[in-house]
Amino acid sequence: MDMDGFASAFAGLPYFSPGMMINRSETCATRKLTQCTDFGVSMNDISSKFARGPANAPDMSPADFMARKSVVDQVADWCEANAGKGEWAPILYQFEIVKSAAKRERDWGHLVFTDMTVSRFLLVMTFPEACNCGNYSHHDYDAITKYHADRFMSLLTYLNGEWEWGNKPRLVRATYVTPRERFKVSKEFLEDIDAAAGDHRVAGRPPIFQVTADKFIPTLLPSELEKIDNTVARGATSKKRTGNAVRDKVLGSKEDRPEVSKAFKQTNMRQCGYCEEPKELKNLSLCSRCKLTYYCGKECQRMAWPSHKFSCKKASEIKA
Repeated sequence: MDMDGFASAFAGLPYFSPGMMINRSETCATRKLTQCTDFGVSMNDISSKFARGPANAPDMSPADFMARKSVVDQVADWCEANAGKGEWAPILYQFEIVKSAAKRERDWGHLVFTDMTVSRFLLVMTFPEACNCGNYSHHDYDAITKYHADRFMSLLTYLNGEWEWGNKPRLVRATYVTPRERFKVSKEFLEDIDAAAGDHRVAGRPPIFQVTADKFIPTLLPSELEKIDNTVARGATSKKRTGNAVRDKVLGSKEDRPEVSKAFKQTNMRQCGYCEEPKELKNLSLCSRCKLTYYCGKECQRMAWPSHKFSCKKASEIKA
């Protein structure tokens, strides 16, 4: 087997490093961002996840797989054809801001690309074709895409200010694609990123939203900040809180969530952290200590404790 075949065979599997697991299928944005600065962007590139067919990506539907693969391939081709203009690596194919934060379908983001400085980001949502039945509309697509751009910048700002993570974030540029665009972003989305300011539209294309560290809507909840703190504390011993007063810059409220149709308000299934059985959130209990892991009940939590206690106790140290 050649090296390309070898890499393809292991697409989507975790990387292992001394004392640390790097998982290319990580869906926690907080975790993935800290992995990018700790181990480099290339170690967190998820391109190889799309090297084979949808059957090898059971965490996505075939339709979602093909839609996101189309965007990943397009951006890779653009980078190759425009060497020197920018290099973008896909690091997330679906994400929640922090583990256990996504309660409904609207809370999940899709593709995120970063440049090599981990300070500029492209965010691309993939949606079904809009319809007249009210379930899927461009109004919803606009609102959800802008919402995720603001949330991602809120996360970047908090990590950088509170935990001295990475470089100061510069921008998050966001758009969405549908079958109408053949799941391809507009060329304007990839061009003149630094020169472009604010939101703008291209005739016949979905809008482009651009938020910066100086101009974004804060959307993180207090419970999410606690989970972000716990996640960072679990993942690295070298990071310490700065004590900088950045919470007020990123704190929002539930009222900041976009008002969308029922299709995007459906609740998510979650797996038990021990038996891995998927259940509705109302039938699961969240670990009261770290606030990051769900369990079916006390028995599963008790069985999981011997392995869970190390990361759980580490997260709780930041509150001591």
